[in-house]
Amino acid sequence: MEPTKPERRVRVQDPTTLRALAHPLRLRLLRYLLAAGPRTAAQCAEALDDTGSNCSYHLHQLARHGLIERVPAQGANRRDRPWRAVATGLEFLPEPGDEQGRQVNDALTSLELDEVFRSLQHYRQQQHKLPDQWQESATFHNYTLSLTPAELRHLTLTLDAVIRPYLRPLRDGAPSDARPVSLSLQAYPTPEFI
Repeated sequence: MEPTKPERRVRVQDPTTLRALAHPLRLRLLRYLLAAGPRTAAQCAEALDDTGSNCSYHLHQLARHGLIERVPAQGANRRDRPWRAVATGLEFLPEPGDEQGRQVNDALTSLELDEVFRSLQHYRQQQHKLPDQWQESATFHNYTLSLTPAELRHLTLTLDAVIRPYLRPLRDGAPSDARPVSLSLQAYPTPEFI
């Protein structure tokens, strides 16, 4: 596998920044920029089926909170300059004991889960447009494991280490037939046994 870029993960704990992200379009914009790389507001609008002015407003809000930035100018006028994520990944965790931050983080997690479901539904509706090799390589598995907290932590760290070299913002020189792929991993105690 080809070398990867250095990772720049940012931990977001500030309640104001968490609140700024707790908006469905802002979260989708950030996810899109992480997957697609630098894009203009118009490109974001087309991809996310929204208006350019609405995307522009929310991109500015993300920039105001330091989550995205403009790509340095290279002859283009300011309106056409693309935006990019400032990090290769974000972790959203409130400060310990911050009840307001926890509530905002819970809302953000709910939005993220809604977005995962929306993306899966959209894929299901569009999958027939893909070549067979892509349709056959997509997978949906659900496992019930028996683990201790330490084993669960070890498993998630191990899987993370395997996945991380393939992250879109980090991967230089990906093969020409590579395309952005969504991978969701949730691991939690089964609610029926809590």
